[in-house]
Amino acid sequence: MDAAYREKVTKICTAAAAAPSGDNSQPWRFVFRAPNMLEFHAITEKDNELLNIDGSGTYIALGAAIQNAELEAKALGFVPDVRYSSSGSLVAVFVLHDGGVQSDEEKKLHQAIPSRHSNRKAYKKIPIAEDDRDALISAAGNPTGASFTLVEERESMSLVSRALTTMEEIALQNKSLHRLFFESIFWSKERNIAGNSGLYIGTLELPPPARLLFKVLKYWSVANVLAKLGFPTMVAKTNAAQNASASAFGLITIEHFDRRNYVEAGRLLERVWLAATAQGMSLQIVTGMLFLARTVERGHATVFSPEECTMVKKAYARAQETLKTDEPFLMFRVGYSNAPSAVSFRREPVIEGLH
Repeated sequence: MDAAYREKVTKICTAAAAAPSGDNSQPWRFVFRAPNMLEFHAITEKDNELLNIDGSGTYIALGAAIQNAELEAKALGFVPDVRYSSSGSLVAVFVLHDGGVQSDEEKKLHQAIPSRHSNRKAYKKIPIAEDDRDALISAAGNPTGASFTLVEERESMSLVSRALTTMEEIALQNKSLHRLFFESIFWSKERNIAGNSGLYIGTLELPPPARLLFKVLKYWSVANVLAKLGFPTMVAKTNAAQNASASAFGLITIEHFDRRNYVEAGRLLERVWLAATAQGMSLQIVTGMLFLARTVERGHATVFSPEECTMVKKAYARAQETLKTDEPFLMFRVGYSNAPSAVSFRREPVIEGLH
């Protein structure tokens, strides 16, 4: 293999590794097989088992990675023949042929890959511009197995937002979820620049008093006392109000809860996110409660009390009723904000078999 071809394959994997993943887990592995096959493997154990029901979080991340890789491959002049796998760690294979050409829309999405980041700042409470709405809907397209809807009515947004922040409410009063959340947070800039997994504190956009509180809130003994004083409910209501100030919520639904549709949902999410970035908009995924509801529904929530399970079920029912769908799968808020104070970096991809 010549150096130029090797560099192109590296660029494809670097674009793939720029995809979003839960807590920046980066749950993927790339394998090149000569002369022209690139494999995308899932590492489900990199995502937390409690929320990664059926490996769904991992496969969403792989879908986003595959979407980025396809855009990069076309930009480099390849036609990537994408072949999906339904078992084992192998999720998809690119067979790289020459002759790829990007559409104008694909060029915009591709150019947005390096700038796409989560933005947890407060958003401006203004309607979404018509051109921006059209761009998001166009980028979503009409994929098989997944669909996209924008929720813009203010009352619906408020109701859904409060249902979704039930996740934060339980995380601050349940010992297992509290540990999961605070163990994922780190404070080192150097660790962030190195592309380590976890949530860098700077990306949480906490005001100085809240940062100080986080340093003691990580101790369960402190959190437990505050929980008895109603602190989790206060935080949930505050976060709900901030989230509802966005221009819209994005809703992704899928036909079946299976691996192939999880991947398709990830691809759809990434296209919409890249379109939002290209339009100068901000986006934050707010879907943890929906994953938690599926965990409870499947009977895997042994770490939760009966009261907490009831809270999750009621919140999920409110979301279903408000969104007028039986199976809300992924949600995010989208709108207009200042640039994020910090972003999560990625590790350089290791490509097995690329010599």
